[in-house]
Amino acid sequence: MGVEAILTSGRTLKQGRAMELGKLGPEYLKEVSFCEMDKITLKALGLEEGDPVLVETLYGSVVVESKLDRRAEPGVVFIPCGPYANAVIGSDTEETGMPDFKGVPAKLFAAKGESVLGVKDLLKKMVEGA
Repeated sequence: MGVEAILTSGRTLKQGRAMELGKLGPEYLKEVSFCEMDKITLKALGLEEGDPVLVETLYGSVVVESKLDRRAEPGVVFIPCGPYANAVIGSDTEETGMPDFKGVPAKLFAAKGESVLGVKDLLKKMVEGA
């Protein structure tokens, strides 16, 4: 069973710090490979915080770690800018020069038993179109 949501993305302080240490390092992976959501969405998916969640949009899909955000609005989820967000955000800029990083319709699914790919493996999958 999936849950519909609106996906947003953006920079975080921790993501920025980790990026400076190297985009292939464990710190960066930790700071960009999650999806924040409210407790209602987490419960509707049958997930505990930290369980893998599949985020699917018209542009692609990605498995990330679920993360509770007590301030999140029901139906709105957040993935920090980076390769995991890029996997589910379209590249069309509609002549603005910037893709839509906010307001992307998404569907979330419990992904128990699946693993979050490392940055290199995710990028390889994206390039190969698999």
